[in-house]
Amino acid sequence: MGDTRVSSSMICWNEANTIDLAIKSVKDLVHEVVIFDTGSFDDTVKIAQETLDALNLSGQVKKIKITKLSDARLQSIDACDGHWVLIQDSNLVLSNALKKEIHGHIKTQPDAVGGIKSINLMGDYEHTFSNRTYMAHHRILINKDMKISGVNIDRPFFSGRRHELSQHAVNLSRVRPSWRCWLRGEQFDRSVYKEEARRRGDGHQNKFNTQHLWQKEDKYNSLLEYVNAVKNMTLDDVKQVAPTWFLSQLQLEATPLTQRQRDALPETIQTEIKNPRYKLIYHDGEIVGRTPTL
Repeated sequence: MGDTRVSSSMICWNEANTIDLAIKSVKDLVHEVVIFDTGSFDDTVKIAQETLDALNLSGQVKKIKITKLSDARLQSIDACDGHWVLIQDSNLVLSNALKKEIHGHIKTQPDAVGGIKSINLMGDYEHTFSNRTYMAHHRILINKDMKISGVNIDRPFFSGRRHELSQHAVNLSRVRPSWRCWLRGEQFDRSVYKEEARRRGDGHQNKFNTQHLWQKEDKYNSLLEYVNAVKNMTLDDVKQVAPTWFLSQLQLEATPLTQRQRDALPETIQTEIKNPRYKLIYHDGEIVGRTPTL
């Protein structure tokens, strides 16, 4: 049957609030986690290493300097020694059901790139987007025999037949400090910026993602450098405006999970909900904040 070992390949930047959940969720799937940090100034690296150690999970946590996220992705993949690689975002959490399906994919679809969709959580672990609950299947399960056919911003594409898995993961990219969400720069009200993109005639909604706009430039070494130059804002400036911005997006888009969606959450998230690090606050039926803070 060949080599069925799976490595998790992660890149990260200021993911102290999510990376431990991502690592814990793949413990029974992968034999190693390879994490390349692209310049975090929070506790991401420390938490990642402590989580690997606590789980007795092999791997490495390495700080690198890059200007293109795709380079970090490819370096992390190259450093994996498993024949199969899960290109895992550091905010992507897997369920036991999905891990079981991944094992089946490896056994029965050895020539196929695995596509995995995810449900977007927003603000905390019990809300999602009203307009975009699920993200499309991302081609993130590959084997080392597959060749790169292209790169989209931070995600390489690999040649090969595509097989979409039925079970979904959980995306925690909007369960972060508000300044981190602001720096991503992606509006949660997709109807607004889709319409703006249509008027501008430049198409895809992700053109409004600040991180993606930075990656299209060649003269800025970091996202913060790009924001400082283009928006004339420092990190402190961002931290001043982000809470109000994030609250407005939560009020516009956050909707409670259905019972079926709650029941399907990964076991790691089910445990987190019992003592959550984030919880939205309601007053008279409206979201008015988040604890401990936005």
